[in-house]
Amino acid sequence: MPVRVELIDEAIVDLADLAESGNIKLFFKKLLEIEAAGGMAGEPLGRNLVGWRKVTVGNRNWRIVFRVDQEESVATVCVIGDREDEACYIEAQRRARQAEHADAASLAASMMEVLGSRKQRRHAARKREKASERS
Repeated sequence: MPVRVELIDEAIVDLADLAESGNIKLFFKKLLEIEAAGGMAGEPLGRNLVGWRKVTVGNRNWRIVFRVDQEESVATVCVIGDREDEACYIEAQRRARQAEHADAASLAASMMEVLGSRKQRRHAARKREKASERS
């Protein structure tokens, strides 16, 4: 059942940081899969993250941790991170406790913020290059 995907502010920052990897399309593709499949997307998590789910991205290098609300209308993403050292799950536990009260943005707004900030970063880099050429 389709859901609206929302990202908490910290997850948008995660996504913006990972955009530098050049795999931004993979992340957006997985977020769209969550939107289409809702509570059926990914795999359930256990221990301190019961009720939350994970989706793998890339060659199983990254995780998207999310929860679908009881009405099955909204999927809230709390972490998008590297899974290597389990840090994303530790961070997910911290953020999960705060997710109820956290501000969240729609997937479309999140995409615009990430792509906009990427454009701004490229623009700033070009300005620095021109300034160094003049020196």
